[in-house]
Formats: sequence, structure tokens, C-alpha cells
Amino acid sequence: MQQYDVIVVGLGVMGAATLWQLSKAGARVLGMEALGPNHGEGSSHGATRIFRRAYFEGASYLPLLNLAHAGWQELQSTTSRCLLYATGGVFIGPKDTGLVDGSVNTARTGGIEHAYWDSAAARAHLPQFDIEAGMHAVFEPGAYALASETVRLQMLDEAVRLGAQIRYGTSVVSLAATPGGLDVATRAADRVTGKTAVITTGAWSSQLLPELSAHLNPQHVAVYWFEPRPGCEAQFTAQALPVFVYECSDGALLYGIPNGTGPEPGVKIGFHNRQQIPWTHGPKPTLGEDYKVEIASYVARILPNLAPQPCAARWCIYTLSPDGSFLIGAARQIPGVYYASACSGHGFKFAPAIGSVLAALALGEPTPVAIDAFAAARF
Repeated sequence: MQQYDVIVVGLGVMGAATLWQLSKAGARVLGMEALGPNHGEGSSHGATRIFRRAYFEGASYLPLLNLAHAGWQELQSTTSRCLLYATGGVFIGPKDTGLVDGSVNTARTGGIEHAYWDSAAARAHLPQFDIEAGMHAVFEPGAYALASETVRLQMLDEAVRLGAQIRYGTSVVSLAATPGGLDVATRAADRVTGKTAVITTGAWSSQLLPELSAHLNPQHVAVYWFEPRPGCEAQFTAQALPVFVYECSDGALLYGIPNGTGPEPGVKIGFHNRQQIPWTHGPKPTLGEDYKVEIASYVARILPNLAPQPCAARWCIYTLSPDGSFLIGAARQIPGVYYASACSGHGFKFAPAIGSVLAALALGEPTPVAIDAFAAARF
């Protein structure tokens, strides 16, 4: 039986990034995925995600963001396909909340190019939006949209090119420490061994690592697409509309990605902090009309030149931690196992950095950035 240096379980974007980084390091590595290469059951599927560094969530994320940005640029250099859409990003909110001030603070701390706009300037720069008095905004020209499914597959392609092996349709049911490392058992009663393992199975993580179950709260989260009204199409292209985060006066937080950054129809819009219901292992629940009515009411008010009803809607998955930050570290109960989970709805953009961190942990090397703030021990 062949022994691998590292076995990566779960090939969403975090697992793919880890596999890529381990392959670049020359490790003998195996990636294992319970479903197929293009399944839509995890947290990484879909066409687009946002990358931004003027992070209102706090400047403490800057080391990971800078490492991730370098990783996305490196990945783009490996292919002629467009992985990154240079849209810029705008973050809009009331003056009495922290979204814009937090973004400006992080931009200043990190030396990130940005422009501050009061409500009048924001309306002048962003004719697509109906921006109320008392709002303000920050524009980050270096923000971009990621072709999310394409970047994940490109990471896997690069990993295989560099020598990684991948097994699809292979569901891991247990990991056990042995004198030589780890014994990994599958549902098909196969076994593989590795010196170490990395678990990146998102909402399923607590099945293999019960110690995380108290800290993981997977949720179904609704996402929608809205088409421009006739004659307004040019306002919502990647050349005209930045990726955006918009905080309403009632606290609703919406994000959006322009048309033309992927095969999905229209402008992608969703609530970051609403329309969440507990995730289950079974069939996805019906997305209720009341949810569609709610999102449509916000879109009609904020972006009046979009059609009043969504043209498409579906569920995605947020695996939330109690404080909305990440869980990255070593398993306490199984020596030699490392994990990243609870990306809390804003983790995709960090994938190259988290992959680098997990690869270093699995190989017994110093991590490229400090990760103490993401330890489960904080709970």
C-alpha cells in the first residue's frame, strides 16, 4: 500500500488550494472527494466570488489577504483563461455604522489604494445605485471578481500537473492514528495511509472531526440573479459596475457581482446576514416566495434599473463560527490531522493563503502568516 506524505479530504476551494500548494512543495499528495469534480453540493460551487482587501471586518485579516492576493495572481499566470475580473469594488453604508470606516481603516493600514466618497460623490460615480442622504462609500480599484468554479478547477489541474493524485467518488468515513502516521478508511472499505491529513470538508467537517461540532453552524443561504431592465444593460457590466457590499439603514447587508463575470445570468445579489436556515444533509429545501419578495424589495430600492424580480435563485452554504471568523489548526483528538472550516461566508477569497497555511502545517513547516487568531481554543 502506497503511503502519501499528505492526504487532503474534501476538494472544494480550500482543499484544492491545499493540494496545489503541497504539490508545488514536491509532496506526495492524494486528494479525496466524496462526489464528482463539478458537483454543486458544497460551499465552493457557482461562478463568481468577490476579492477585496479594504476589509471592513478588520485589518487583522491583511496578512492573509495579501498572501491570498499574491496566490490569485500566481494562479492566473498558469492559464490563459480569465480567472480574475478587474471590476474594482465599492462598499457603501450609513455614516453611523462601521462598514465604510472599517474599510477605510484597513485600506490605510495596508497601504491599499482607495477613494472615499460622500453620498453626493457616490451618486455621481455610481449611477446604478439609489444612494440615500447620510450614506457614504469607499472605492477600492484593486478589488475584483473571481471566477470561482474555474479557479478551483485550475488549482486541481495544476496540482495534478505537479504530481498530485485525486480520487473522486471516495467518501472518507474515519481517520485513525497509527505508528506510521494515519490510516484513512473510505465508505467502500478501501484504506490509504499518510503521514498527515488535511480536512477541508466544510459543512461536513464535524463528521470526521467531532471536536469541531460545537463551533460549526452550517446554514443554507439564498442567492439570486437579477437582469437589467431593457436599455440599462450597459450599467451592469463588469466594466461599469464594481463588485459591491451595501449596508442598508436597517442593518441588512447585501453583496453583488456584475453581469458578464461568469455564465450565470444577470447581476448576482444576496444577503450576507439574512435568509439563512439550518443546513441539512438531505435534499435542499424549497426557496420560499417570501424570500424572493424580500430580496426584490431591497433590490428595487437600491438598484432601480434592475428588473423587479430575480431571474434565478438557489441555495449556497455558509458554515458559520460563533464569531464569524475562521477555524484553522490541528485536531486535538487525532494527531497529524489539520483542518480549515467555518469560513463564515467570507472565506473563499482567502483560499490560496489558507491552502499555503494548511500545506505548511501538514509538512511540519512554519506557517507563512500567523494563525493564532483562528484557533478553536478561542472558544
